[in-house]
Amino acid sequence: MNKTTRGLVEYALAQLGKPYWYGTYGQIGTEELYEAKKKQYPNYYKATDFSQQFGQRVHDCSGLIDGYLMSDTPVSIPVYKKEYDYSANGLQKACIEKGDISTIPDDPGVCVFYNGHVGVYIGDGFVIEARGHKYGVEMHKISVRPWKTWGYHPLITKQASTQDDAQTVKMIKIDMPVLKKGMKNIGSIITLQRLLISLGYKGKNNQILELDGSFGGNTDYALRNFQQNKGLVVDGSVGKATWSALLSE
Repeated sequence: MNKTTRGLVEYALAQLGKPYWYGTYGQIGTEELYEAKKKQYPNYYKATDFSQQFGQRVHDCSGLIDGYLMSDTPVSIPVYKKEYDYSANGLQKACIEKGDISTIPDDPGVCVFYNGHVGVYIGDGFVIEARGHKYGVEMHKISVRPWKTWGYHPLITKQASTQDDAQTVKMIKIDMPVLKKGMKNIGSIITLQRLLISLGYKGKNNQILELDGSFGGNTDYALRNFQQNKGLVVDGSVGKATWSALLSE
């Protein structure tokens, strides 16, 4: 197995916007998997939209990392191996090199933690995490979530930083989907909403945006204001140019 921190970042990027299912590690969401997990973890399977997510690759927080270890590529079917199966807290304890979040190295592929949860730091101040069923796999600035510690995964080789690593966030601009008003239940919409909020944008009548994953009128209003302020085409569509501007702030 040749698994590296850079490979983990590439895997996490490929999962952006995909669903969160508790107890999963990159399997394809199916009715059979849903029924099995609902029986195993009933408290985590009370939402009514699981059937809308059938056919997509699914993870929970630690499964986002376990899935990388168990998969040959970001789209291949994972093969379960017990030695790769870590819980968030179990992984934090297993990390040999680790520290307080205030000392995190700017090294893509390091893991970040708070009690019961884990994400992947991808460099330039950004984290990707499988946050929860309401959110899916999303990306955000490290400062907006309560991360407490960082650590290097004991089974993932730390890859030396190169000039290519400085392009990590630019990769995101290619991987992020085009978003438009009326779309909903997409994790990347929450990423969009979170970025707009962090930049001080609001909806109509100064309404605070909700992190609801629905591209409604207020999100559209805030986005158009952002596009106008940045000299972009004001079309209410989040394509490569708009993602690039948002992620460069």
